[in-house]
Amino acid sequence: MAEEKKTSKKAAKAESKKADKKSDKKKSKKNPFKSIASFFKSVRSEGKKVVWPKGKEVLRNSLVVLLVVIIVGLAIYGVDTVLSLGMKGLKSLATTTESTSQSESYDTTTTTEALEESTTADTTAE
Repeated sequence: MAEEKKTSKKAAKAESKKADKKSDKKKSKKNPFKSIASFFKSVRSEGKKVVWPKGKEVLRNSLVVLLVVIIVGLAIYGVDTVLSLGMKGLKSLATTTESTSQSESYDTTTTTEALEESTTADTTAE
């Protein structure tokens, strides 16, 4: 009896493997046009299930989106303007500091050269 169960189980497994191979062959030979047609049928059936918003709701949502876009745009414009003015101020401050330090170094160089010339002129005059 135990042997009969073992052989029947083996036979059942062999038959199921054969059936799986046959079903795999059927799946691989499926018509692609039927697959495409079934896809579009399912898309259409899902589209019929969609609940579309009313006109007033669409208008209200559109106005909310436009308002938010305008507010965010103004905020970005304001931040950009403030940062641009700050950078221009720093740049002008840096150029005035450079020009002041350059003119001071020029003045000391000129004074030193003038002093040397006057010393040289006094020495030659004697």
